[in-house]
Amino acid sequence: MIDLNWFRDLSRADFLKSAGLYVTPDRLYLVRLRKDLFRLSLIEEEIREIPSGEDAASRRQAIGEALRSFLSRFDLAKEPFYVCLSPDQVVSLELFLPQAAAENLSQVVEYEIERYLPFRREEVYYDFLPLGKKGDKVGLLLFAVPRRIVDEILDTLAAFGVKPRAVESSATALSNYLLFCAGAVTGSALVLGGQNNAWELIGLRGDDNGWRRERKLLFAHWLPQTEWAQGPGRAFFHGALEESTRLFTWGYISDLLLSLGVESLKCDDLLVLGKEKFAGKKGLGHPLFLPAVGAALRGLREATFTLNLLPGAKEEGRRKALSWVNASLALLLLIGLAVWGASYPVRDEIRLRQLQKENQKLAPAVEVLRKEEEELNRLRKETGLLSGLKERRGVILRMLDELSRVVPNNAYLSNLRFREGTVELHGSAENASHLVPLLERSALFENVTFNAPSSRSRDNRESFSLKAEIERPKGSQVKR
Repeated sequence: MIDLNWFRDLSRADFLKSAGLYVTPDRLYLVRLRKDLFRLSLIEEEIREIPSGEDAASRRQAIGEALRSFLSRFDLAKEPFYVCLSPDQVVSLELFLPQAAAENLSQVVEYEIERYLPFRREEVYYDFLPLGKKGDKVGLLLFAVPRRIVDEILDTLAAFGVKPRAVESSATALSNYLLFCAGAVTGSALVLGGQNNAWELIGLRGDDNGWRRERKLLFAHWLPQTEWAQGPGRAFFHGALEESTRLFTWGYISDLLLSLGVESLKCDDLLVLGKEKFAGKKGLGHPLFLPAVGAALRGLREATFTLNLLPGAKEEGRRKALSWVNASLALLLLIGLAVWGASYPVRDEIRLRQLQKENQKLAPAVEVLRKEEEELNRLRKETGLLSGLKERRGVILRMLDELSRVVPNNAYLSNLRFREGTVELHGSAENASHLVPLLERSALFENVTFNAPSSRSRDNRESFSLKAEIERPKGSQVKR
């Protein structure tokens, strides 16, 4: 049976580096990752504090100073850069549109977005992930962020010559991190994380259908502690928990679980999963590095969701081009398949020649066997003839005795043939016609006739050819 997982892993093999930046209102979390074929390792991680004041200029300057030392070790040519924003900076909501909108979701969302967001269209950057059909509607998960937040990061990075490949939400970054660390997640899963007295709730669903793996981000909610205490967040969490088969946690959630009365709930810690995935490597010592790692996974081609909040088009990584490693592996695979396919006629020809050589070696023995078989058949035929003569010897002796008695002394037999109860006589006599009544009067012969006209020779003798049947005595069986 063909292992489909092996082909999936092979398609992701590469030598890559990538960097991720997780931006919160008061801190920057930076990580650098490396992939060596299938092995991922954490190169470095770093935390930088930044002021959360309203002075945009001083904040931008602080961000630049925080990034300076990190970006000095950054290879702009080989390491793509990805940015992840904390959930308190990104708006996320579910939209349900008529099925007719499925053919051109981008234009429909652009036209309808102001109806769902408290911003004008030109004030936000946005992107969405399709959710598929929901009854008679088409669902999608919309993410939007005020332009000033993204522009602040883009302008600061541009001063260092860095242009990020994508800007995304912590919901997609954590989902990519989870799917990478936990492997194949089948069914519904719930991710619960906490930071700065607020909690983030993410819903995922995975379905495997042979080669095709379908992963959906169902919802992403961020609620401050006060809203959880008021009840809506609590009710939503319990409802989502009942529908999920696995619960994953990260960050500071002990107080939340205690308030929900589920402190003993069975769950998987994403930080622990990450340490197991990067076994033997230092780092991942702080849970708030996880969104940065999830963002950097996109540069290593290990991401499932590719949300992009950058202004303009979608992420460049969505293009179908292969890296040089994958192109080389694909080429080698094609060459191997071609050689394997072409080897069939070659192997058949080689096998045919081997068989011909073996036949040539066996030809003398086969010829000896053939001659022995012919000799055996000849002997069998002679044996059969002799056996037949033995069985018919009584009739033959009686026939010869009768002929010696009936045929006159002036007649000579030159040839006698006995076959199937009939005897043929060839010879010469003074008067051949006298032989017919002589033979007819015999008790052994009947129906005596000439086979051919008689002819007289110079010595006044007639040559004859007679045919007679052997008469079977009544009441007895004649041996043949």
